[in-house]
Amino acid sequence: MSLRLPWSRNPLKINDITSSLKKVWGTQESEARCKLATAYRLTHFFGWDDLIYGHLTLKVPGTQHILINPFGLHYNEITASSLVKIDLAGNVIDKGTSNFSFQRTGYVIHSAIHESRSDLNALMHIHSRAGVGVACSVDKMVPMCQHSVFIEPVSYHPFRGIVTQESEKIELAENFLAPSKCLLMKNHGLLTGGATIEEAFSRMYNFHTVCQAYVDAGYTHRPVPPEKILSEDIIEMSVKAAASMDGEHFGMMDFAALARQLDSAGYETGYPHS
Repeated sequence: MSLRLPWSRNPLKINDITSSLKKVWGTQESEARCKLATAYRLTHFFGWDDLIYGHLTLKVPGTQHILINPFGLHYNEITASSLVKIDLAGNVIDKGTSNFSFQRTGYVIHSAIHESRSDLNALMHIHSRAGVGVACSVDKMVPMCQHSVFIEPVSYHPFRGIVTQESEKIELAENFLAPSKCLLMKNHGLLTGGATIEEAFSRMYNFHTVCQAYVDAGYTHRPVPPEKILSEDIIEMSVKAAASMDGEHFGMMDFAALARQLDSAGYETGYPHS
């Protein structure tokens, strides 16, 4: 899937942080806000968004605070300054520049994982069409295409209804343990994590692509034939090869390239290009 940007005479710029706001938030938080807002816009332009639902979060560097979308804004309306900053107890630290607060469902899901997985500074949770299709029909995913290399091992979480109760945080944490960075939320959607938002986004790109391959190949209503499943040896060799190319900077070149496309179209991401 490629990024297709609609033409706009006056695109809503992503980096709308004024000099006065940057003095309040500092350089690191301002940069984190730009990166996360860019990820929201990319999620929209890739067609993974679901009206105003779903959530992407990013820890503010050096803190236990997370940035989350203001619930009520479309992903294509989210800017760096509009993001809401909350703590892991759900208290608003900074409401941002919009008139909206955050959604409790997003807080419960994301805080559960941010609390239990110190290795995951960024999380993405989407309800893409292919992702929901697989979440509703496949009990256990198997590696069957090249993109599978970047999502293994996949974890699973059962559907307990719309997530609003803090009691579900325990089960969520138990079902999403390291080293997994991809969680199939049954009857619900997809969730990925990463040390950076770039990694979380790249994991999601691959996760969604594998789900789309399941749908396109007809494997949502019949098992993947054994001869089509990649062997553990191939998976292990491919993971090592991928690590040698990108290493701890997983997804950063991909994300930077996409941010450049947004910048060229006038969206002014504020992404720190080298």
